[in-house]
Amino acid sequence: MIRKFLFLAFVLIFISCGRNKNQVNVYIWSDYLPSDVIEKFEKETGIKVNIDTYDSNEILLEKLLTGVSKYDVVVPSDYMVQILIRQNLLQKIDKSKITNLKNINKKFLNLEFDPGNEFTIPFFWGTTGFAYRRDKLGELPNTWQVLFDEKYAGKILMLDDMRECFAVALKLMGHSINETDTTILSKAREILMSQKKLVKQYNSSGFDQAILSGDVWIAHGWSGQLVKIAETDTKIVYVFPKEGGTLWIDNLAIPKTAENIENAHIFINFLLKPEISARVSEFSGYATVNDSAKKFINPKFLTRQRYPNDEDLKNFELMKDLGPVTKLLDRYWTEIKSK
Repeated sequence: MIRKFLFLAFVLIFISCGRNKNQVNVYIWSDYLPSDVIEKFEKETGIKVNIDTYDSNEILLEKLLTGVSKYDVVVPSDYMVQILIRQNLLQKIDKSKITNLKNINKKFLNLEFDPGNEFTIPFFWGTTGFAYRRDKLGELPNTWQVLFDEKYAGKILMLDDMRECFAVALKLMGHSINETDTTILSKAREILMSQKKLVKQYNSSGFDQAILSGDVWIAHGWSGQLVKIAETDTKIVYVFPKEGGTLWIDNLAIPKTAENIENAHIFINFLLKPEISARVSEFSGYATVNDSAKKFINPKFLTRQRYPNDEDLKNFELMKDLGPVTKLLDRYWTEIKSK
């Protein structure tokens, strides 16, 4: 009986290990990966891909802080990378296994949030701006002030994202999105508090569909989804606000708690193949950091809206970890949302 029990236990362990070796668990932004890319990876490698999605960096952080998540690949933005490294939530990437790293434009490597790219590999980049419906509003100026105009009350959507909303208020005031002066942050809170009555919804997952359907006429959001709908519907216009805003880089990383580490490296390297990066870029609407991918991208997707020039970006900034001030912003954000 004991031998039989031990044999069954061994079989269960063997099956469990085999199952783990044939999967990779990915936690990623919504609307990032097309199904055909996942299918191609699974067919080529025999590794099953399990996908969960999130719509803010803070949700990603919260999930990893629980210590019980078993994700093998995550996709944090620049400032969140700093936080995850500081909290020991990422493991170093074995770059000898990422042979396609050579395809990445060097201007996206060795940045302040991860010197030497010990923990992350850049994947996409983009901006945070706003889109509006030209058929409802005519031509609007390229300023964040539009989102605070009372005549558009009930037709405005803001991202359900603390840092992004404070970035708008701070830029309107002429400050950096990484401002830490508490007096200035308090004034930014007042601006967002007074805007609350104008906002129909705070939404980070369906902002593109909200403006496409006409439920809102002005939508604060990330460039990929908004540019994509603007390319198919000429009534919608994406704007780079003149005051500037957030320039962001999303990165591939492996959590400390990952169980399928080898598969995570295989999956990351696969995504950096030129033709794969090209397909993902076309699907998501976001700009690729992969120089070798551009020859595989349909020229109609290599537009100024997707790949803004230096003039468009002159007042845009990467977010940084704000350290202890983040707790103050958390409190302010809770007050704004609960008003």
